[in-house]
Amino acid sequence: MTRHAPPPAYRTLDADGIRAALAAQPALAARLGGPPGAWRVREVSDGNLNNVFLVGGPAGGVCVKQSLPHVRVDPDWKMPLDRTAFEAAYLRAVRPHVGDLTTDILHFDPDLFVLVVESLDRHVVLRHGLMQGGDWPDAARAVGAFVARACFHTSPLALPFERAFDLLEPFARNHTLTRITVDLVLTDPYRVHPRNHWLSPELDPIAAEIRADPAVRRRVGALQARFLTCRQALLHGDLHTGSVMVSTGGTQAGTQAETRIIDGEFALPGPIGFDCGLFVGNLLMHLFARGDADAETRILRDVARFWTTFRTDFTTLWRDAIAAGTAGDAVPAALFGHDPSLLRQAQDDLLRDIESDMVGFAATEIIRRILGYAHVPDFDLAPDRAHRAHRQNAALRLARDLLADPDRTGTTDALLALARRHARAARHTKV
Repeated sequence: MTRHAPPPAYRTLDADGIRAALAAQPALAARLGGPPGAWRVREVSDGNLNNVFLVGGPAGGVCVKQSLPHVRVDPDWKMPLDRTAFEAAYLRAVRPHVGDLTTDILHFDPDLFVLVVESLDRHVVLRHGLMQGGDWPDAARAVGAFVARACFHTSPLALPFERAFDLLEPFARNHTLTRITVDLVLTDPYRVHPRNHWLSPELDPIAAEIRADPAVRRRVGALQARFLTCRQALLHGDLHTGSVMVSTGGTQAGTQAETRIIDGEFALPGPIGFDCGLFVGNLLMHLFARGDADAETRILRDVARFWTTFRTDFTTLWRDAIAAGTAGDAVPAALFGHDPSLLRQAQDDLLRDIESDMVGFAATEIIRRILGYAHVPDFDLAPDRAHRAHRQNAALRLARDLLADPDRTGTTDALLALARRHARAARHTKV
C-alpha cells in the first residue's frame, strides 16, 4: 500500500472537487440527493494528519476523508498517502464483527486517497463532549465491546493461524504511521528531542525525573518490544477519546447513547493491551485536566467499566468459539485435555498479560501527550497556566509510578487506586 509520491491523478480536493468526486459515484450521489451544487460541504478536520469534510444533501449526508502528502498541521513533514487505504482496509476487516460500533465504508478512491463513510453529524467527539461537561455512561462499555470483538476475531484465538496471518500481513506494511507511534509515543518523550515540548520551566523537574529513572526506562523498553513483536490481533492503533463519537441523546435521562469508533488509519498487528491502554490513558488525562471530585468519580467509573466489559466480552467470545468448535490455533482446548479448569487458567493468564500491557501503555500515552509532540486539549480546562502545570504534573507522576513498579501496578484495581490517590493529592495541594 505504501506510496512515497502522489499518483498522477491525485489532487487535494476543495469543496468543488469534493462535489465532483461524489457526483461521479451514482450510489453516493443518490445518498445525498438533489443536484451537486446544492450539497453543503463543511470542513471538520480535527486531527493532525488529514482533511475531513461533512457533505450534506436533501436526502442525507456522508463524511469524506482525504490523505494529504504531508502532515496537515505541519506541511514541511512529508508523508505518503496510504493512510486512508489502511483505514479502509481496517473497516473492511472489523466491521463484520463490530457492526454499528464503527462506521460503514461507502467508497474508497485509490487515486485520490479519498475515503467516504457514513456521516455522524448528529454525534460529538467524546473528548469534546467530556470537555463540555457531558457524561456518556455507556460509552466506555461500548469501546470495551469494540476492542474485544475487533481483537478477538482478528486473532489466532478465533482463526486458523493461516487465515490470521493473511489478515494481519497487509497491515504490517503500515510503516509510516507505525514509525510515528514508535518515535512519538514510545521513544522521544524519554530522551532529549526537538519534537518534545511542555510547560517549561514548571514541568522541567518531572520531565527530567522520567527521563532519568532506570525503572521507567526498563519498562518502556519492554513495552516497545511488546508493541513491535507481539502480534496478537489487528489493532486500531490510535484509540483515544478523539477517535470515539457519541450521540448527543446519551446525555439525557432515559435515552440510549450511540457510540462509534472512527479513524482506524494507524491499524497494525500488535498487543491488544495497546488499544486498551490508549483509551484508558486519555480517560485518565481528562480526570486530571478537570481536577475535581466529580470527574474522579465518573472517569474512574468509566475506566472500570471499559476493562470489565472488555474482559467479559473477550472471554465470552473465546469460550463460545471453543464450545462451537470454531476456535483458532492459539491456546487450543485440546492442549488441556478434559480439565476445563486448566483452560480457564490459561485464559486468565492471557487476560492478565493484556491488563498489564494496558496499564503500561496508558502510562506512556499520558507521558507522550504532555511531554511529547502531540498534546491533548483537555488541559485547556485549567483556569490558568499554574493550574494547568499542576494538573499535568500530577498526571505525569501517576504515569511514572505506573511504569516504575509494574509488578505492583499492573492491574486495573491498582491503577484505579493509584489514580485516585494522585488525583486527591493534587486537589489538596495548594497551587
